[in-house]
Amino acid sequence: MSTNLYDLLDVEEDATEDQIRAAWKTAIADLDPTERRFRAFNDAAGVLLDADKRAAYDADLAAERAAAETVAAETVAAETVAAEEVADKPGRENSRLDEDASSSNHEFHRPAGETPARAATATRGDGPGGVALVAAAVAAVLSVALAVVLVLTPGARGEHSAKQLAQGNVRVERAAVDAEAAAEQMVAPVLSYSHKSMAADLDRRAQYMTKAFQAKTERSWPEITKEAETQKVEVEAKSAGAALTRVSSNGKRATVVVFIDQYVTKAGQEPFVLRMWATFLLVRAAGSDSKWLLDDLCTDDRCDK
Repeated sequence: MSTNLYDLLDVEEDATEDQIRAAWKTAIADLDPTERRFRAFNDAAGVLLDADKRAAYDADLAAERAAAETVAAETVAAETVAAEEVADKPGRENSRLDEDASSSNHEFHRPAGETPARAATATRGDGPGGVALVAAAVAAVLSVALAVVLVLTPGARGEHSAKQLAQGNVRVERAAVDAEAAAEQMVAPVLSYSHKSMAADLDRRAQYMTKAFQAKTERSWPEITKEAETQKVEVEAKSAGAALTRVSSNGKRATVVVFIDQYVTKAGQEPFVLRMWATFLLVRAAGSDSKWLLDDLCTDDRCDK
């Protein structure tokens, strides 16, 4: 059986949502957003934290296992029949040499050491495969890309004292907690909007953004407004969880991965929910020890400039 999403996150198949979320946070804690494993862990969590997607995945997993067992059983049965046919041939009962020669003609032979079950799944690729999360909604709203924060480990060059290292670690840990909480709080005011209040929605977003990111958003807002008003779009965004991925050594910059649920209504359509993950690039507001501002945002694995 190929590696499945539960194995990827190192959780049991009956794991709770809290256990899966904790395992996901641990898995991506030291990874750069541009790494392939980062996307794989996020995709796995995105499936297993969504009740409908998880149920569908579990059904596919069960079907795959059943198919593998069926193929293995059929292979064993074919081997048994072939062996009996060879044994029934006159003059072959006591000839080990003849048995070896005849067995070499059977197509079901496998490389030494390979079991029937392994043969049945050998062509299946490892890992989560094509599982992916929907990310189009945020990209359409903001049309931006992420500036990745490099890992800055306090004392990495060995030029600081133990006391300085301890103080730096405390500063980074506090920044991590603050940044994660700030990112979750930003989801609703930054990613929600209504065709009835587009101007007010833009003003509200500005309170959570740097000047540079605000200017970028304002440039795309007229087009977004036109589409929202034409289709009578309303979007209510909620955070479904967050995990810190990077904090700078001075505690003033951070990247936080956030799972987002967007409840969407449009004219002539049934309401639906978009589930995605996004990476928030945050910076501390000037002169503040607690306020964070959104400086950029990314909704896929191409988190580079």
